[in-house]
Amino acid sequence: MRKILNVDKLQPRVVTGRIGRLADRHARANEAGATGADDVILDALLHRSKHVPDTRPAAYQSSELSTLRAINARLLREVEALKQREAHALRLADRDGLTGLYNRRRMSELLEESIADASRFGLQLGILFIDLDGFKRVNDRHGHAMGDELLITVAGRIATRARTGDVVCRYGGDEFIVLLPRVPHRAAALEVAATIASRVNLPCELGGKKLRVTAAIGVSMYPEDGRSAAELLEHADELMYRAKASLDDPPHDLPAPARRRDDKSKRC
Repeated sequence: MRKILNVDKLQPRVVTGRIGRLADRHARANEAGATGADDVILDALLHRSKHVPDTRPAAYQSSELSTLRAINARLLREVEALKQREAHALRLADRDGLTGLYNRRRMSELLEESIADASRFGLQLGILFIDLDGFKRVNDRHGHAMGDELLITVAGRIATRARTGDVVCRYGGDEFIVLLPRVPHRAAALEVAATIASRVNLPCELGGKKLRVTAAIGVSMYPEDGRSAAELLEHADELMYRAKASLDDPPHDLPAPARRRDDKSKRC
């Protein structure tokens, strides 16, 4: 196979050294009566280093240029594909594979950052810990595929009812967390929780079936309920389980408008 060397990419010292080695090889080959691809490379190096125009046939030069252009185009495509794969990998590192929401790892990072900001500027922030009561029943009765579709639907409902700037994540299984940065007071956090609950607690039409689950929500506030991520999550988790333990109660500590006890409000 003919060797092609991109002389333009070589430093002068490298070119000089290469010319010397090829010249020696060329001389030894001539003494033995042999010729080969090195003749072409040596001629090209000598022509370039002495700024002498390439005297090879035009057809040969055109073919070589076409080959180089094709190689360059292929390399550009490969680089672009690598960039896309890298961006996809970064998205996967931060996102839940099923719902597309932030995952637990990314939420933990954002929560720590929000706590640092709240501490620095004297702000409050809220955490909503959401669990879907009745989801296991749906999963067992209709299968995991239907359960996944239900999770995707509920995740979309939560995301559309959160405020602009709020962070929604799937914490694991049928649990979700909404981080409320810069929330002015507890009442504002409770209002967001009520809005989310009112949307989640609606019948879900999937595959010709009407599926129902209940959103149990616990609310914790920084710095009143804790100053660390662990304390805030633990407090919100405890309140969520209190809400889940009582079939009559909506998300724990919600304002009065959310405390409706008819089946339509209690179940999704």
